[in-house]
Amino acid sequence: MPKNIPSLKPKELIRILGKGGCKFYREGKGDHRLYIREMEGKKRIVPIDVGLTELSPPYVLRIFRQFGFTDEEIQKLLE
Repeated sequence: MPKNIPSLKPKELIRILGKGGCKFYREGKGDHRLYIREMEGKKRIVPIDVGLTELSPPYVLRIFRQFGFTDEEIQKLLE
């Protein structure tokens, strides 16, 4: 499990995910936006609540996990 995952603003998380190969997919319901990551022929689509002022560390980790990032990849993206 990666250490020192910070709480992030939604825009910061989206910028970090963009470095990891995630792209905007479409608008969701309410304040949610769907982002997609394609890897090894598989697509992972994850909703992110952009209406929140700050995302908690467990929420940020859950988003990374849903996209299939490894602990090492998460640490590199957060540096």
